[in-house]
Amino acid sequence: MRSRKSILLGSVGALVVMSGPAAISAASAQEEVAELEEVVVTGIRAGLRQALDVKRNSDAIVDAISSEDIGKFPDKNVAESLQRVPGVTIQRQFGEGSGVSIRGAGADFTLTSLNGQNVASTGWFVFEPGKRSFNYELLPSELVGNIEVYKSSQADLAEGGVGGTVIINTRKPLDMPSMSLYASIEGQHQTDSDSIDPQGSALFSWKSEEENFGILVSGVYQKRNLQRQGNEAFWEWGAGPVGFQQNRERMAFTGTVQYQPNENLDLTFNYVNMQMEANNTNYALWITQNNCSWCGNPDDYSNAVNGSLRSGQANVAYSQLRPREATMKSQVYDFDLTYNGEGYQIDFQAGHTNSTGGTDFETEFFDATGGLPIHGSSYDFTDGHQTWNLVETDWSTYDPGALELNLGLNNSKFNKTPKTDKETYAQFDLEYDVEWGAINSVKTGVKWSSHNNTSRQIFFQTADGFNPVISTAGLQDGLIDVGAGDYQIIKFDAEALKDFAKAAVVGETEDLGTYSEIDEKNFAGYGMVSFSGDGFRGNAGLRITHTSAKSTYYLNSTLTESKEKYTEFLPSVNVAMDLADDVIFRASAARVMTRPQYIDMYVNPSPTGGTDDNPNNQFWTVGNVGLKPFVSNQIDLSVEWYFAEGSIFSAGFFLKDVKNFVTTTDRHATAAEIPFTLNPDEIPFGWTVQEKNNGKTAMIKGFEVQFQQEFANGFGAIVNYTFTDSQADEGSFADGNTVVSDSSKHTYNVSGYYEGDSFSTRLSYNYRSKYMLRETGAYGNRLQKGYGSLDMTASYYVTDEISINLDVNNILRQNAEQFGNNVEPTSTGFSRGFPLYEYETARRITLGVSARF
Repeated sequence: MRSRKSILLGSVGALVVMSGPAAISAASAQEEVAELEEVVVTGIRAGLRQALDVKRNSDAIVDAISSEDIGKFPDKNVAESLQRVPGVTIQRQFGEGSGVSIRGAGADFTLTSLNGQNVASTGWFVFEPGKRSFNYELLPSELVGNIEVYKSSQADLAEGGVGGTVIINTRKPLDMPSMSLYASIEGQHQTDSDSIDPQGSALFSWKSEEENFGILVSGVYQKRNLQRQGNEAFWEWGAGPVGFQQNRERMAFTGTVQYQPNENLDLTFNYVNMQMEANNTNYALWITQNNCSWCGNPDDYSNAVNGSLRSGQANVAYSQLRPREATMKSQVYDFDLTYNGEGYQIDFQAGHTNSTGGTDFETEFFDATGGLPIHGSSYDFTDGHQTWNLVETDWSTYDPGALELNLGLNNSKFNKTPKTDKETYAQFDLEYDVEWGAINSVKTGVKWSSHNNTSRQIFFQTADGFNPVISTAGLQDGLIDVGAGDYQIIKFDAEALKDFAKAAVVGETEDLGTYSEIDEKNFAGYGMVSFSGDGFRGNAGLRITHTSAKSTYYLNSTLTESKEKYTEFLPSVNVAMDLADDVIFRASAARVMTRPQYIDMYVNPSPTGGTDDNPNNQFWTVGNVGLKPFVSNQIDLSVEWYFAEGSIFSAGFFLKDVKNFVTTTDRHATAAEIPFTLNPDEIPFGWTVQEKNNGKTAMIKGFEVQFQQEFANGFGAIVNYTFTDSQADEGSFADGNTVVSDSSKHTYNVSGYYEGDSFSTRLSYNYRSKYMLRETGAYGNRLQKGYGSLDMTASYYVTDEISINLDVNNILRQNAEQFGNNVEPTSTGFSRGFPLYEYETARRITLGVSARF
């Protein structure tokens, strides 16, 4: 707790800004400062109090995260701050929060916006599907002012969040003191990496003497060298210890210009540029089994559990490397005009956002010798972990002598997978005051957006007669840790291998069969009334959305289009009632929607089995641009008791009835119905058409409780727990389970903090119970075991302007374990209880110094 006057003024100003239409003069603000100078708080407490003010004053069911001062956002990763909000869980990608789920609905059902608008987003990973969800890895917390999490809906919110809506707000120069300057320099170390990685950030804000024109610029640079060790199984084919190395370079820049020519008009232009380079290499020692359904010894399945072998003899081991180069970039150009007239307010917002990403260069190298026979070795997965008894072999010295670049059929393994995402939007809102009984304002608006998403695959071509084999002489680059255990293998020079592969490229050929493009035109209009009376307030409204979608793809090398459209009506009502001066009861009912994922809308016919020698195995697999959106009818109830300053006890109930889950249906088609040439002996059999369709439903219900209190002497605590019961119709998912993806039954957060004049610290433990991960591609559907993370942050204030900061993430380093969970027995590792993937997680330590003036 500090009483420095300039910081106090900033805190009071922030509270005034968040108080809504009430105005306060500069003179009265100074008088308020004089009265409150002994009790005002900054830092952790100020941020928590501001967040509670947002929650308490909202008509809807909202939680918030506020940063009282520049650089004081609770975490380096925005997603990791959100996980401490009741009902919010996160997915982690390589130890860092990347996706956010709200109340058990899954990350795909969370709408994330920046200053109220969509941010185009693509992934860097080669298997990343086309989705609408925002990738939080791109967004540094230093750029964020505050975050609002809407758990109930209202008509003026953009559609898209069945789970909820996350609105990330950046800072504005006219809300800050002139000549504000913030800078930080930090070093980060991970326990799975030997390096100390630099990162720095800076922010400068200026405004004119008249305080009607301001400029804010900020930038963040981060470099991160990370490793991940673990075990992976692709059964029945093989399993083994693996390692992943990535060199990340992340940069972000924002620029904001704000102009208020008079007291009524506010003009703001925002530019945001976020980008990341993520060159990475997978290292693996693959071990094949001796008994399988296809390897000639399929008779001994006495050790099978749910159809999958869990112990037996090993056959062959070989090394594999997958060096990649990847990038991800998102830009936002946004203009906002606000005009406050006498009894009305006009807001116009327009802009453009675009993103490029994907894997720019994908290679795979494996033993040119075909691997090393390891007869006499064995594997044992019966205890829930992958263990191997590899006799008479020192894998830290195993060198195959030569590696082969895996070109695949028609160079399909030697490729790049560029992705793009972009949107242009315009929005107009009008709110005017009325005196219609309890109704005090009417708000209406329209929004238009045009969205384009593409995913492609391009094969690198090599010269005729190219020899894909390279000697390992001179390529050894020490050892690398692999596996969830004490394993090491020789590390080969990934840059040298990429140079060898790049030198072989003589051209490129696009795989037209994988070309995927979606164009969407979205239009929405709404009307909403706000009402209030003696002890109650709220809003009610209707939002109408219309979507026209087009999928572009190649059919027999001909560019083809499929189009569909739909309209949805989304009513909503929110009521807040004052049961007492410090107790609020809230009730909300709404119909909300989330549009289907692009990966399911890509039509892209994929024929298989039509030209091989196996009879009657022809499949015609297609997406569906006409998929309906996920629609949920939902109810939310809560009681909030604000029993002391900066303190709350609340309990809430939620229920979501979600329709239109996407499933795959099969039907028979004759050879004449499918535009693909079959072998003559296959024509009588025709095709099995597999198509994406709607039809299934799910019920998500549960409750959450929250406790937050400031104690004496600078201490405080935050505790929350959420119970979620999610149940989908049978057949909703290919694994046969009825639990909704990314939904944990139990989640909780326990945080304690201390804040004094010169030192502050916070210790937090977040836990979520097991949940299903469902992905398109090799990794498939699996059950993630319950996972908890203990994090700490601390700051020592050398002066009022300079602080030394320490952050420690994942102190306990709990392993991430994932198991097969298919209901029906199968010989693949996706059978229930099979230990598919297990990864060691790193402890991340960040130490640095920051200054603000």
